[in-house]
Amino acid sequence: MDLNHNKKIQYYISEVCKQIRFRDVHQDVKLELETHIQEILEEHLAQGSSEEEAVEKAIVQMGNADIIGKQLNKIHKPKPEWSILLFSFLFINIGLLGMYFIQSQGLLAYDIQIFEKSLLFSFMGIISIIGFYFFDYRKFEKYSKHIYLGTLLFLIFTILWGNQVNGSRSWLSFGPFNVNFVAVSPLLFIIALAGIINKLDWENNLQRLQGLALFAVPLILILKAPSISTGAIYSIACIVIMIVSGAKLKKLFLILGTFMTLLILSTITEPHRLDRILKFLNPAADPLGSGYLNIQLSKIIFDSGLWGQGLTFNHQVLPEIHTDFIFAFITYTFGWIASLLLITFVIMFLVRIAGIARQVKINYAKLLISGFVSILTVQFLWNISMNLGLAPISDLGLPFISFGGSQLIINAATVGIISSIYRRKKISQSYN
Repeated sequence: MDLNHNKKIQYYISEVCKQIRFRDVHQDVKLELETHIQEILEEHLAQGSSEEEAVEKAIVQMGNADIIGKQLNKIHKPKPEWSILLFSFLFINIGLLGMYFIQSQGLLAYDIQIFEKSLLFSFMGIISIIGFYFFDYRKFEKYSKHIYLGTLLFLIFTILWGNQVNGSRSWLSFGPFNVNFVAVSPLLFIIALAGIINKLDWENNLQRLQGLALFAVPLILILKAPSISTGAIYSIACIVIMIVSGAKLKKLFLILGTFMTLLILSTITEPHRLDRILKFLNPAADPLGSGYLNIQLSKIIFDSGLWGQGLTFNHQVLPEIHTDFIFAFITYTFGWIASLLLITFVIMFLVRIAGIARQVKINYAKLLISGFVSILTVQFLWNISMNLGLAPISDLGLPFISFGGSQLIINAATVGIISSIYRRKKISQSYN
């Protein structure tokens, strides 16, 4: 029996759905109800009832539409993943606290109201989280190709005509706001590629080459900016979502080879990058030049102690402590206890995000979560590692904590989208 054309059954289902406030689950509820009703109809038809009698008996057997609807409303009532939100707000407030102490002690070589600006960026970040929490993330998948092409065009424009800072043409100006578009592009590409890759057949050679091309073009542009750290973040996130989408590791050798080749070429063709890596391996070889920052970081971390040195940080020792080296400042000021707690919170935060991938039913959501957690993991790991002298120094801030408007807002948007996915974790239907 075709239930879609039976007015009584469709009326019953619509009455049930009226009681369910979360409209995004209506399609799933409708399919679930239709499955149950179909099973009951088949039983009554097998017992010799007419179609009309079977429909009447099935509706009675299902129960009162209002009562069923209210019960389903309780079951499908959306709830936020509070731990992820609380960790995000905790990191933002740690960043605000750090900016306040840095500004109040006058630890920057130039006059900039980093605390007041951080307050504004934090407010915008919280608005971003709330906005994306209520936004249906499934809508992104429909426009995956548009997002990919749009991001690609903006990236090309940035590299050709963007603002150059510290030797990298990564910034775009939007009125009074400056956005490090190269740094935020991995998130946009992951949103796009998750939708595109979700439809690829990795066993098909042509589609596998298509996936390689989609991966390689943005990477070449990012390295052209140039930004090796952003290129590494983007590459790792892409490889992760490819594996999650079903690509076999042996099929990804070409992609991995492409990434390594581009990374090596971008390093050896730029002497200052190669020099930075060599000095990271042996900073004592140039203690007053390329190795200076590594040596100073080692001293700061060594002198920090278990409980820190309080508000005694020497602003002449280390530059950019509000961005790249905020972890070193926190460690020196509040001690290893504070840093270990922060690292513990970061691990818990990332584990909680990764856990959502096992709860969602839509594959596109799994790919998004996998890509997002990869981006955040590399950002946290690289920044903390370079502050501890375990990774080459790069222009990479600590997510949510380092000073930077565009990066904070884009990371907040990531948390908002993750929260949107969690809010709809029980939905099994893609957006129509």
